[in-house]
Amino acid sequence: MEPSRHDGLAELHRRYYPELVRLAFALTGDWSLAEELGQEAFVRAWRSWGSIRRQQSAPAYLRATVINLARTSLRQRLREIRAWRDVAIRRQAEAAVSPDVLRALAQLPPRKRACVVLRYYLDLSEADTAAALGISVGTVKSQTARALARLRPLLAEGSAPSVIPLPGNEGGP
Repeated sequence: MEPSRHDGLAELHRRYYPELVRLAFALTGDWSLAEELGQEAFVRAWRSWGSIRRQQSAPAYLRATVINLARTSLRQRLREIRAWRDVAIRRQAEAAVSPDVLRALAQLPPRKRACVVLRYYLDLSEADTAAALGISVGTVKSQTARALARLRPLLAEGSAPSVIPLPGNEGGP
């Protein structure tokens, strides 16, 4: 009699999970990521259990899944590294933010500050800012508008020019 999906996967997990984690670690160099990839491989096996033709091929399926997940995570990590490198290169080329702007930003609540910094310092779109903060685009718009309204008088008090394009100050510094 063929074991149930639960029993079959429980036995596979007992026998192969440590091997899959070692495989993922060898591919990624990150233990916590390796554990996540091993777990994800079993989640995918659970979902695909009916399409695994022979239960004897399940270990090979799990290994292939871990390899593919590791490859995908490494590509994602490389994209993130490139994106951060590009931001760092842009930052080095830009003029430093004035101390007055930093003091004004420090007076904003964290979410408003994050919206302004992501939108204008990192030059992210509203959609990218919303995704980075886990909020809606509408919230980004309203928080940014309120933050800019609060920054306007704070920066008018300071003597240094703003690098944040406030409405009526679109020319920048």
